[in-house]
Amino acid sequence: MSGIVDWHTHWLSPRTLEFLRQRTQAPRIVRDENGGLGFEVNSSVLVETLPIGPSFHDPATRLDHIEQAGIAHQVISWPTTLGVDAALGADEARALFTLYNDDLAGLVRQHPQRLSGLAVLSTADIEWSARELERAHRELGLIGAVLPAGAFLNLEGARRLAPLFAVAQRLGSHIYLHTGLAHPSIPGQWAHPPAPDATHARWLLESTSQFAAAWITLGLSDFLDDYPDVSVQLAMLGGLLPTLLGIIEKQAPIERIRRLYVDSAILGTDPDTLALAVRHLGAERILFGSDYPLQSSVQVLQTLRAGRTDRTTLNTLLDSGQVLLEQIRERQAR
Repeated sequence: MSGIVDWHTHWLSPRTLEFLRQRTQAPRIVRDENGGLGFEVNSSVLVETLPIGPSFHDPATRLDHIEQAGIAHQVISWPTTLGVDAALGADEARALFTLYNDDLAGLVRQHPQRLSGLAVLSTADIEWSARELERAHRELGLIGAVLPAGAFLNLEGARRLAPLFAVAQRLGSHIYLHTGLAHPSIPGQWAHPPAPDATHARWLLESTSQFAAAWITLGLSDFLDDYPDVSVQLAMLGGLLPTLLGIIEKQAPIERIRRLYVDSAILGTDPDTLALAVRHLGAERILFGSDYPLQSSVQVLQTLRAGRTDRTTLNTLLDSGQVLLEQIRERQAR
């Protein structure tokens, strides 16, 4: 395989949509007056209903889109932004996420050259999640898992997930930290009240702050020392942290920070923010991510290529995803 790998994409399988349609409160799937689907998000900040069109669940629409964008391969994950893990109890989460992981494995098996998948795990039941990660590798052919960044806002919270990371180390997993809070049983999470104004700006502030806190937890502690064969990815350029690294690197071992990968979704389309991340991290630690289907991969790539990033740096960034995917495959084959 060669070409661009998109590390930040999401999918909702038909069976999970039906599961969530049976719920009577958020998070759930609802129909509007025209019969269209919408996702009522469980979040302290995002209060609107997110429209769910074919790009969220139809494989043909997805494959046509990445062909148009010139993307060689997608890595698919559950959208933790929707707040499902934080809202559901262990029983309901296990049922929903088992359906999703099975469906995602089926999709990947149909298109192995174009798609890879990350299992979704429950922070309400860490022991089950450790077993499910094992099943995801051994039986389903997935390459790792997605978790909400809210589980890593401090070291106490991260340590609750140590059993899961022990399995990930043995299997050479890729762990993706995406937007959202974990189950309330995970300590150290921020309980912010809803913000009635400027909701998108406040969501960005909340999300990027959580990513920065998670990065500090994992990058400036010894938590990951026991898991050298686990690659960890943070969405959205790691949030606010690149803006702080000029100060932090004077006081902390910055090479620990550089152990983690970040993807370019959302924040990476701003030339100044991307340049700052490249300067502090190096383009080889930044993965291309489009946030499809919430964003058009075609437009995101066009924006990146039209930005001020020099061609050599941009090519390194766009190649880094393929390099990482091959590394993951090699260590999981051992």
